[in-house]
Amino acid sequence: MPERLARLVYLDAFVPGDGESVLALIPAERRAEMEELVESEGDGWALPRFATPSWDRFVPAAWGVTDDGDLRWILPRLRPTPFGHFTEPLRLDRAAGDVPRRAYVRCQGWPHAGFDRHASDAAASAAWDLYELQSAHLPYITSPRETTELLLALAA
Repeated sequence: MPERLARLVYLDAFVPGDGESVLALIPAERRAEMEELVESEGDGWALPRFATPSWDRFVPAAWGVTDDGDLRWILPRLRPTPFGHFTEPLRLDRAAGDVPRRAYVRCQGWPHAGFDRHASDAAASAAWDLYELQSAHLPYITSPRETTELLLALAA
């Protein structure tokens, strides 16, 4: 129901183009590590976690979630994810002018060259709006109030 979409919001996210998969946007060494985890621990189809370290080490180090309460909440909820959503290419069958307005929200408290590139592309395009949050990569956990305020403003 694309006619019901007024805006697409990319919250510190990869932005694949037509025919491109998310996996294609991930650095080669990270792709290899993820593919190995899928084969060795995910029965060939599930990604058990995003990197070799356990979630309790990965989440604070990689995503910047360090508050004990946040960690107690998030860690039991992390589960394997189907790897296909990383590998399946995106197919865009709408004309460029027929796409809802897009917004890219870049979390400034989490360094990531790929996401910086997506934010820069958004800033340079008339079809996008760029916003920044002073937050780690999971702002709905580390900065819920600011994230909610921004999303509500974008929905208005």
